[in-house]
Amino acid sequence: MKNSLYITVLSALTLPLFSQNDLDAMRYSQTYFGGTARSKSMAGSFGALGADGSCMNINPAGIGLYKKGDINIGFGLNSNTAQSTHNGTSTSSPSTNFNFNGLTLVGAWDSKIDPKSHHSLGLSANQTVNFNSNIDIEGSSNHKSITQDMLAQSKGLTVKNLDGTYAGLGFNTLALDTIDGKYYSFVNTKFNTVQSNAIQKSGRINEWNINYAYGYNDKLYIGASLGISSINFNYTSTYSEADTKDSMRITNYNYPVYNYSGFGGFKDLSYQESYKTTGTGYNFKIGAIYRAADFIRLGASFATPTFYNLTDAYIYSMTTHFDRGGSYTDQNPPSPGGRFKYKVITPMKFTGSVALVYKKLGSMNIDYDILNYGGASLQSSPQVFNGVNSTIKSKYSQSSNLRIGAELVFSPIYVRLGYAMYGSPFGNTFNGNGVKTFYTGGLGYRKNKFYVDLSITKSTSNEDYYMYNAAYVDVSTIKNSGTTIGITIGSKF
Repeated sequence: MKNSLYITVLSALTLPLFSQNDLDAMRYSQTYFGGTARSKSMAGSFGALGADGSCMNINPAGIGLYKKGDINIGFGLNSNTAQSTHNGTSTSSPSTNFNFNGLTLVGAWDSKIDPKSHHSLGLSANQTVNFNSNIDIEGSSNHKSITQDMLAQSKGLTVKNLDGTYAGLGFNTLALDTIDGKYYSFVNTKFNTVQSNAIQKSGRINEWNINYAYGYNDKLYIGASLGISSINFNYTSTYSEADTKDSMRITNYNYPVYNYSGFGGFKDLSYQESYKTTGTGYNFKIGAIYRAADFIRLGASFATPTFYNLTDAYIYSMTTHFDRGGSYTDQNPPSPGGRFKYKVITPMKFTGSVALVYKKLGSMNIDYDILNYGGASLQSSPQVFNGVNSTIKSKYSQSSNLRIGAELVFSPIYVRLGYAMYGSPFGNTFNGNGVKTFYTGGLGYRKNKFYVDLSITKSTSNEDYYMYNAAYVDVSTIKNSGTTIGITIGSKF
């Protein structure tokens, strides 16, 4: 029986062990193509083609192909739908948002030493990830409950040693209780409940690049860029269980429970995790493009890991209701919440590219990335992520990304198409859970120094999702689809 409503709060050091995990490393390691509408309409495939602001994020040698200055700015509209299925019940969740796609500023000038060569200096901002999405999952529990996971975590622990952000909240809100020192749950899995999980995400990763490139004799181009990334990520997950058929009466539990006056049997519970992540990171990129012939360009680039310094502000809360109106609510850490600082190191990336260029007809480019997600890690002082990093090394593996883009010239109109495949961190490429596929297209108009570009991007991905510990809940499947419309307006000078 519960002797006291509130247990001792664990030290701040123990909280991050629950909140930061391998998913944080993957979230910030998986970035996609962004930048100008021209680039987006060609699936971000510019590694050997060059002469676009997005090159600074792919192959910094690309701005070496500029002969004139360039300035542009872009905006977009994102629309996403998540179709979830849990134990036969399907739910659709749409979301829409406007965003700033980026800007480009490039200056180019001839070399004073070698008139056939030239320098380029560029500044760009690209949105490489847009986190905005809503996911709603609902379905039968199939005689399973989050309290089973809480009971498993409570085994062998005294009440004062329970995890204050999880099982401790379950105890404080009477989802869990004790009789003769043994834990039990007021959620009796003899009966079915309805499980639901509402997940709201918002935010973005933006990357600024400061880029220098040198074009030697219009044959070999080399470049380097310093990337400075900023993260703003907001996450709220509200998990619920409800005895919608009023099956759990205080008199029909098949194990001993304590009958609290005015409470009765279990009615519903809600467990919420909320956190906001902010921070900045930096990386360094180098690259080269070689004009093997008038119509063939070969490119290669290397990007170091991005080193992020992040801060999480977080709150966990839980509420349990009972049939006769009794309820308990608890939150940990207490208002306004807790904060934790840590580092995330993403994998390094290698990119190989080839471009075919026919000036009067158009161009085509292919990029292929190789990266190992098992090389990501989390760091803190003191280091509390050794277990998480071991999980990353064993759970994730090498993967690949493919981008293909083409542009046809009908001057002053340009028609563009693209395809991109971003492999999953589990090693799947081209198909399977975690693989994200993009189909892109767009139009461009160029007249004298002015230009405007439009793009449309369709994305799809599938994933398996567990509302909590996979040992105690059935898998949910989520099909994500998105549409992005972008516009870029710019001028050459």
